[in-house]
Amino acid sequence: MEIKYSEITKRYGDKKAVDGVNLTLNNGVCALLGANGSGKTTLMRITAGILDATEGSVSLDGRNIKTLDSSYRNILGYLPQNFGCYKDFKAKDFLMYMCALKGIDGDYAKKRCKEMLEEVGLAEVQNKKIGSFSGGMRQRLGIAQALLNEPSVLILDEPTAGLDPKERIRFRNMLCALSKERIIIYATHIVSDIAFLADRVLIMKDGKIVADGSPEKLIEIAVGKVWSVNVKRSELSRVQAQYSVGTITDGENGSVNVRIVSESKPFEEAVNVKPELDDVYLYFFGEVSEDAKAD
Repeated sequence: MEIKYSEITKRYGDKKAVDGVNLTLNNGVCALLGANGSGKTTLMRITAGILDATEGSVSLDGRNIKTLDSSYRNILGYLPQNFGCYKDFKAKDFLMYMCALKGIDGDYAKKRCKEMLEEVGLAEVQNKKIGSFSGGMRQRLGIAQALLNEPSVLILDEPTAGLDPKERIRFRNMLCALSKERIIIYATHIVSDIAFLADRVLIMKDGKIVADGSPEKLIEIAVGKVWSVNVKRSELSRVQAQYSVGTITDGENGSVNVRIVSESKPFEEAVNVKPELDDVYLYFFGEVSEDAKAD
């Protein structure tokens, strides 16, 4: 199976949210990594067929998804960034409702709802109203509805938003099991979600794909550009203002150790260190990812 993007552009007035994207995707997990506002969600909505591109086309195995229409939707699973659901529905009833919308009925619909509720850890609360769920529980329900029709193309836009670390690990493990026979497009700005999961990483900035490759290949971009140095706590604010600073940890003798992404050596005593995918994010966006913030 193959999804091909040909010169995809989306304009909103004078602004290009997506700017001339050309891509070919095959089975496996393709992560779309970028800061908020980089164009990820717009590209995902175009891929899902719910937003028209200003220019260009998206095709599945050589056929435009617009002409495929319902046959494309039947093989598509989609979790939008802001997943909305009816709060007065019970979880089980909501999934049955989604089955009806997807054309899944009868005993198979009941079977899939049961399977997915168990898969996302909501079986015990299936008869509770969604309005009583936490944000993480609602997100897990959103993941369940996206998988009901066993999609061949799965589009996930910030799927781990609201999930705690344990839930995020469980979700990543579930995706690993699903990824062999389908195309999974995973848009996120959380680097750890995709560092060990993605077969391919696309970095999107200002509507363009600025880097494309395996996690290992992208890490090579930052080789020789990542530095570690101890600085006085009183100097930390100045260093952060002057350089792209990633993780900050306690150093020796009351100092702090900072990880800096810089083309040139930032301090005489700074030493080169092995880069990670987080450093590549910092290299392109000049800001710390959600993972580094958590550290």
